[in-house]
Amino acid sequence: MTEDKKKQDIVKDLIDKIDQNPQEAENYYALATVLVKQQSFDQAEELLVKARGLFKDSHSVDLLTYGLGNVYYESGLYEKANVEFQTIKDAHLKKDANLMIAQGYYAQSQYKLAFAFGLTALEQNPHDADTNELMGDVNLALGDAPRAQKYYDAALENKNTAKLLFNRGVVEMTLTKKKTNIYFEQAKKIDKTYFESSKQRLIDIDKLLSESKEDV
Repeated sequence: MTEDKKKQDIVKDLIDKIDQNPQEAENYYALATVLVKQQSFDQAEELLVKARGLFKDSHSVDLLTYGLGNVYYESGLYEKANVEFQTIKDAHLKKDANLMIAQGYYAQSQYKLAFAFGLTALEQNPHDADTNELMGDVNLALGDAPRAQKYYDAALENKNTAKLLFNRGVVEMTLTKKKTNIYFEQAKKIDKTYFESSKQRLIDIDKLLSESKEDV
């Protein structure tokens, strides 16, 4: 079976589920999620907008709104995504929505807004690795290496990816002024391709550190 045929079968199965039970918002959400993975953003948007009009209960409306926000986010339409996410009232979905809002602002380099929403998301789920990693990213972008270190270390308690380790290594390099550290070594072991593609950042940081030494 070809990959395209598999994708078509998955979509067909989910459409059948909707036909069999059109009163379940989760069925529309599941289909939209698959369409987003297949980068069929227009179809996913149309589906969720139409489906949202079929429901009156707040949980279903919020679920479909969250799905629509994800469609816009994955399309790179961060402002539109945040408009959707900010209308969500369901307590469980709001936690995830706050993280998505923070990620949207981070993607637009609006780091102070990303920090505010990320902090709210973290208060709701203080041990979440993805939220702690984002807060590390935000603080690194703001130039606050000690605070970034705190969040990255919290994320590393429950997560171990090349990207996270690399960024923790950047913080370590910034704080110690040393070019090598265990975090870079671990990142390289996990994903050498990612590490090599990210090395330009190390050159740029090393240059900045050298310039700062000359200024002293």
